Amino acid sequence: MARARGKKLDTLKTCTICGADKAKACLGCGTTAYCSTDCQRIDWRDRGHRKVCKKIQAAEAARAEAPTRAPSPPRDVFYGPAPRSHADEVRARIAAEHEAARARREANPEREPASARDGDGTEVDLGKARYWLERAAAKGDESAIKDLARIDARV
Repeated sequence: MARARGKKLDTLKTCTICGADKAKACLGCGTTAYCSTDCQRIDWRDRGHRKVCKKIQAAEAARAEAPTRAPSPPRDVFYGPAPRSHADEVRARIAAEHEAARARREANPEREPASARDGDGTEVDLGKARYWLERAAAKGDESAIKDLARIDARV
């Protein structure tokens, strides 16, 4: 109530009876302003501000005492898991397809073609192969040593 009164005090600067500047607001309701006690007496006795002031005070007191209920959430707010978007559905479908393909590969493993396994049907530069295998064999790679032996047996 003090805040509301403070706002009303800022707006009321002229006397409601004579119109003089620098008037003070009514302390009861804050809706009228008076420059002197004479103007206040005229308004309270002759114009009936006493009844109006009491009604305003009673209304403000009832509003202050009335329990305010908590605001209800808006109807469009959904509490729970977020709804799935189209992108979520696409991701789920792709993941399911990948999982199905992986399961098929594990159930029916494909053998490599013989040409890829043995190197048949491809051009091989034995010089480059020997160079890289010798470097790996120098570092102690056992498979490189075996492959060097196969190249030597081939030539």
